[in-house]
Amino acid sequence: MKSATLDASKVTLSELLGTAEQNDVVFVQTEGHTRFAVIPADESDEEILALRSSGEFMTYLVDAERRAVTGPRKALQQIREPFGL
Repeated sequence: MKSATLDASKVTLSELLGTAEQNDVVFVQTEGHTRFAVIPADESDEEILALRSSGEFMTYLVDAERRAVTGPRKALQQIREPFGL
């Protein structure tokens, strides 16, 4: 893995992005401490952002969490039995 470390107070956005194109990860430091990591985005990152901005999906997750806490439960053995485990 190829990486680079840049000082936030001494780098422009253009320089940061140029360095990011040439490295797998770029660490950005302030006052000698790493504060950010710049990594390439992939298709799954785009999907995650799309889902997080979907009110319908977020409502589904809240409902699913509520059902998991309050709904009926099965013992692990009840889940294993149909599969012969």
